[in-house]
Amino acid sequence: MTSFSKLLLAVDLSPLSESLIQRARDVCGDDVDRLHVLHVLTRGMHDPALLTDRSRDPHAQRMLDHTAMRVRDLLQKAGLRVPSDRIYLSYGEPACEIKRMADEIDADLVIVGSHTKEDDWLQLPGATTNCVIQGISSDVMAVKV
Repeated sequence: MTSFSKLLLAVDLSPLSESLIQRARDVCGDDVDRLHVLHVLTRGMHDPALLTDRSRDPHAQRMLDHTAMRVRDLLQKAGLRVPSDRIYLSYGEPACEIKRMADEIDADLVIVGSHTKEDDWLQLPGATTNCVIQGISSDVMAVKV
């Protein structure tokens, strides 16, 4: 397998995220310094307080802190100790934010989960995964979750 210097793992905190994180662990091995993790918050994304100055809204800050803790716990459960400065939270549409972050950190590989429907005999990638694949300069690994 090709060696990648910067990996971006996009997690959605669903119960199926554990298999996605395990795949990322397999790819990066013991070299977790290459791994960056992104979670995109979609709940409340239309709330102006969440999009602007979160320091003035204690509820928005609590939600952000709680989500960051959940991401860290999920990573630690899989044996990944990713420093806080490489765990990113953003608000918005997941595919756009994943592509934006991949460009921002200059990721070689983006690892995303692909939710497919049980009865989809073609096993096509989910909508977010499909949007991430379109027009991104990084390689994309879509993991069936």
